[in-house]
Amino acid sequence: MKNIFKIILSLLLISLPLPIFSQSTKVYEYWLDKFLLPKLNDKFNNHKIIDEIDTHLKDKLGSVIKLKKILNENEQAEFSEPAKYFNKKLILDKTKVGKENVRSLQKILENIEKIYKVDRHFLLAIWANETFFGRVMPRLDGLQVLSLLSFSSKNRQFYLNELLYLIDFAIVNKINIKELKASKAGALGQPQFLPSTLVKYAVDYDDNGNIDIWRSQSDTLASIANYLNQFGWNNNLEWGYEVRLSKSISCYLEGPDHSRSLSQWKKLGASRFKGKEFPQDGLNESYSLMFPAGIYGPIYLVSKNFYVLKEYNNSDLYALSVGFIADKIKYNNHDFFKNWKTTKKVTKNEIIGLQEKLSKKYDTGGVDGLIGHKTRRAIGLYQRDNNLPQTCWPPL
Repeated sequence: MKNIFKIILSLLLISLPLPIFSQSTKVYEYWLDKFLLPKLNDKFNNHKIIDEIDTHLKDKLGSVIKLKKILNENEQAEFSEPAKYFNKKLILDKTKVGKENVRSLQKILENIEKIYKVDRHFLLAIWANETFFGRVMPRLDGLQVLSLLSFSSKNRQFYLNELLYLIDFAIVNKINIKELKASKAGALGQPQFLPSTLVKYAVDYDDNGNIDIWRSQSDTLASIANYLNQFGWNNNLEWGYEVRLSKSISCYLEGPDHSRSLSQWKKLGASRFKGKEFPQDGLNESYSLMFPAGIYGPIYLVSKNFYVLKEYNNSDLYALSVGFIADKIKYNNHDFFKNWKTTKKVTKNEIIGLQEKLSKKYDTGGVDGLIGHKTRRAIGLYQRDNNLPQTCWPPL
């Protein structure tokens, strides 16, 4: 009877909602003893490392409440107000250091580009965005972060799988798992790979027998290149162009499912700024409209390479910033032609409420609190159908 009670209690703990689930350190400790550690023993059959993990997590119980508060504050900038994401000073700093790295790492970058067929400037832009070229590294305990997220996150199973990948990586590569630092989201090293990404895509470029995305610049850059290559990067394709549009092109035509060739967009009234033309050898390539801030910011035509960048971080603004910084490093490009306007701040819960309302009639791409292209498009279609100005941005 006692064992049945423990099983029921364990199941209840796993399914408890976040506010209740995160109240007590003792509940977390019970979860470690009755759920996580038995699972790790079954998975790895390595008593030595499991005992080390047990001791390490128990020793850090005193910091659980503080860390939990930090994890609850994990609000990524790319999912909030667009204008704040493109801080001019930060962009200039990333561009300056990026150009320095083009020179100082020239041979490594040339060889990586030759092997993986990915433009070096995009590798540098991602590296800049993630950890400012390895200069601003995450400092949280990776094992503790992923354990806590496995315990109390809304996506507990996702983070549990990531924790298992982390332990597996540490065992296979003979790394002290207690020393691995991570971000609030459990991302690791200079390229900020989740453990599953680390296992699948990280490479030992310098061939020293260790995959080291924490200290090795070459392993970091090659791993980013391998990731983009595996997701279909085309080095002969421009990632995107900032454009202005004729009045006949509405913001609700955004998205890869409305893609057209550059020549077709040109006929509809899309053009580049300052009299620049689209390249003749790319006119037949497929591009789609992207309104990252609705009508309140720059408008882009983007290729499939843009969506490869989104595989790295599923945010339009993140992918846009990578392309923008890469172009500034490579071409010393201008700033945006169209300014980012300050928009009314909306909370994630407000966006969820908006998506719930719109999804009764329109495809919002889900109810997730993120203003992706399908949500922006749904807003535009609602505005069109109700004779409202079409902004493709909240509020309605």
